[in-house]
Amino acid sequence: MKKKVFIATSSFLELEYFKKNSKFKEFKFILNPLKKKLSSKELLLYAKNCEYIIAGTENYDKKIINKLNNLRCLFRLGSGIDNVDINHLNKKGIKFSKSHITPEVAVAELIVGYIFSFYRNIHDHDKNLKNKIWQKQMGSILRGKILGIIGFGKVGRYLSKILKNFGIKILVNDIKKINKKNTNLNTLIRKSDIISINMNFSKKNKLLDRQKLNLCKKNCLIINTSRSEILDNDYLYKLLKNNKILGACMDVFDKEPYFGKFIKLNNVILTPHIGSYSREIRSEMEREALNHIASIKI
Repeated sequence: MKKKVFIATSSFLELEYFKKNSKFKEFKFILNPLKKKLSSKELLLYAKNCEYIIAGTENYDKKIINKLNNLRCLFRLGSGIDNVDINHLNKKGIKFSKSHITPEVAVAELIVGYIFSFYRNIHDHDKNLKNKIWQKQMGSILRGKILGIIGFGKVGRYLSKILKNFGIKILVNDIKKINKKNTNLNTLIRKSDIISINMNFSKKNKLLDRQKLNLCKKNCLIINTSRSEILDNDYLYKLLKNNKILGACMDVFDKEPYFGKFIKLNNVILTPHIGSYSREIRSEMEREALNHIASIKI
C-alpha cells in the first residue's frame, strides 16, 4: 500500500516532475482541493489518513495533532513555525522538519515593489489609463525618507541591503541582540515614513496596538508581509478610512481568503499572501520538501 502524503499548501508547482522519479513511486500525493489556507476542520478532513504532511500556514496545535492518527512526519514548507506545536510533535514521536531554503529575497523584493507602487501611484495611474483617464498624480521619491524595519531577521536584513543605496535612513527594532543599533519601538514608529513589519508572531498582545498606531506620522506607509496578528487591523482600518496615515500594503490577513473591509479603501494595496510566492524560491522549497519526505523512513 502506498504511503499517503497530503500537500496542504494552496498550490504546488513541482509535483508532476517528481512523480516521474522512481523514488516517489511508493507515495500517493493528495493535493489541497480548495487551493486556499485550510481551516482546522478542512485539514482534518483531507489529511486524516495521511502519514506525511507538507504544511503551509494552517494550524497544527495539540488538538489537531492528536486527531491526525496516522501522521508520522510533518514538513513545514516556508518560513515561520509559530503555527506548529513542535513540542507536541516530539512527544508523539512525529518527525518534524522545515524549509532551510528561505524566502527573504522574494519577500523583500515584494516590499520594495509596494513602496515604489505607492510612492509613484503606479497602481492608480495604470487603472486610470485602462479606463481612458489621463490624469497625473504627483508622486514622491525615496531619498531622504526614513524606513523603520520591525524584525531584523533575514527579510529585514535583505530589505535594508536593497534600500540603503536609495538614500533612505534605516531604523531597526528587534527583540534580539543585533549587529545594528536597536531603536526603541516608539521612537521608530514616531520617526518612520515607512514601517515594514518583518517579524514572526508573538503570542503576547498585538505589537502594533491602538496606542502604537497613534504614534504614526500622517504620511506613514505601513507594510505587513509578516503576520496579520501583529497589528490591530480594526484600528488600522479606522486610521486609513479617516486618512490619518498615508496608506498600507498588506499581504497577510486574519482570515484567508480575505474579502473584508480593507478592499473598499483606496489608500491600500492588498495582495493574496504572495510574499514567498516567486517561481524560483517556491520551486526550490518544494523540491527540498519532496526530497526530505523521500529520505524519511517510517
